[in-house]
Amino acid sequence: MLRSRPNRFCPSSLLTRVFKNLVTNLTLMYPDANLWLVGHSLGGALASLLGTTFGFPAVAFESPGERLAAQRLHIPVPPLSDESGFPIAPVTHVYHNADPIPQGACTGFHSPCASAGYALETRCHLGKSIVYDTVGKLGWRVSVQSHPIKKLILHVLESDREWEEARDVPLAVEESDCIVSPSAVILPPPIDCA
Repeated sequence: MLRSRPNRFCPSSLLTRVFKNLVTNLTLMYPDANLWLVGHSLGGALASLLGTTFGFPAVAFESPGERLAAQRLHIPVPPLSDESGFPIAPVTHVYHNADPIPQGACTGFHSPCASAGYALETRCHLGKSIVYDTVGKLGWRVSVQSHPIKKLILHVLESDREWEEARDVPLAVEESDCIVSPSAVILPPPIDCA
């Protein structure tokens, strides 16, 4: 019987416990603070998952799609939007279209992401995304070398360029064309690990 195995690993309950402890500690240490979670790349995906789970606003810079991770780990997410059918999350993703990582374009066995040990199977993000058109406006080509946050800050965010007509910052929108790799598998919820 599975319940008699006390040392089995239950990733979703472990992750939930870690998240709850972090949120409890932050809110106890800073009871009057207006907490925002911010991160880049993997840190952005974690900030997004925490923000979505506990209702904190989050900003994720150049992070990989985390909606699949939320499904796989059975992380609680807000109700679905009537407009897109995706969860309404207090998350804003910020990236440019020359970075393959947030777009889920760094896939396959021979990709630079796979050779570095990362498996990116989706570009599906929670919340809304602000996407800068660096391919069209700056002539950048899609490359993992455009992923460092320094490049995003110096050449995109600090730019005086008009990115959309009469807008210095592109409009934040929910993804309507979310793609999940056919190899992505959603597992059933784990047995109660308590």
